[in-house]
Amino acid sequence: MKYLFCNVGWMNNYDGIDGDSLERGGSYNQDEIGHEVCNFTMVGDQVYGYVRPTGQIKLENFGALKNAKSIENVLVIWTAGPDSGGTAVVGWYKDATVFRYEQMLDVDSPRHDENGLDIYRIKAHASNVTLLPLNQRSFMIPRAIKGGIGQSNVWFASSKESEQFITPIFKFIESYNSNDTIPDIDFSATEGNPRLLAHIKRERNQKLVQAKKKQVLEETGSLACEVCGFDFKHVYGELGADFCEVHHLKKLADAEKQIETSLLDLAIVCSNCHRVIHRTKQMKTISKIKEAMLLEKDTMLKL
Repeated sequence: MKYLFCNVGWMNNYDGIDGDSLERGGSYNQDEIGHEVCNFTMVGDQVYGYVRPTGQIKLENFGALKNAKSIENVLVIWTAGPDSGGTAVVGWYKDATVFRYEQMLDVDSPRHDENGLDIYRIKAHASNVTLLPLNQRSFMIPRAIKGGIGQSNVWFASSKESEQFITPIFKFIESYNSNDTIPDIDFSATEGNPRLLAHIKRERNQKLVQAKKKQVLEETGSLACEVCGFDFKHVYGELGADFCEVHHLKKLADAEKQIETSLLDLAIVCSNCHRVIHRTKQMKTISKIKEAMLLEKDTMLKL
C-alpha cells in the first residue's frame, strides 16, 4: 500500500477561511490564508489538497520513476496540530493522485477564487475523502521519539519504528464509519502513544513542578487552588498531602516546542479548575475563572 502523511495548519472545516480560521499553519501563511484552507472543498466530484513540502514530493519513495510527474492510488493522511499540542489525524484521501510539483488549478471553483488559491499538489474523488469532526480527531502521532513524525510537512513513515504508530491509524481508516460515536477498533495502542508523549514531557519538567510546590508551601503553608481555594490535604488528609496540579499561565501552543518557564509562570490549581481553564479553545485566565465562579455564586444567592 502506498501512503503519505501531510501536515498542514489546523482548521475546523478546510472549506475556505470565511467563518473559520487557520492556526499553526507555518510562517509561509500570511494573514491567516494558507493554500490548505480549501483542502476539503468539493469542486464537482473532486477535492484538491495542498501541502507545503521542502521542494518536491519525492515520488520515487513510492517506487515511481525519478521523472514521474504523479502517482495514483495513494492513501493521503492529513495531520495538523490541535490547540493542546502534538500532531493529530484530521482526515484522509483514499486512492489519491499525488503530484511531484505544484499543479495549477484548471477548474472553476468560486471557493478557491474567494481565497486566492490556484495551485494544488494532491487530488482525489470526493467520495474517497473524509474529514474527521473535531471530537473524533483523537489519533495522535508523536514527534519527539524514534519512529514518530519528523519536522517535514511530508512524512512517508517508512521506518520499522513507525509501524507501531501508523498501523492503528490504517485500521481506524479501514473501519471508520461517520455514524459511529466510537469506532469499532482497538484504541489501546493509539491512546498509549500520545499519553506516553505527554508523560515524558511532564517528567522533563518535574523539577520545576516540585520547585513551585515547595515555594508555595513555604510561603502559604498549603497547596490551595488559586482559583477556588480547594486543598486536597484539607479534604483527604494525608492521602491528599502535597497533591495539586501545576498550571502553565503561558499557553503551550506546541507540545514539542521547548520554552523557558519560571516559577512565576506557574500556578497551583485543583483538577476541576485546571480542566475548566483548558476547556475552551482560547485558554481562560485564572482571574476570568474566578469572575465566573463569583458571578455564579451571586446568581445562586439571589434565587
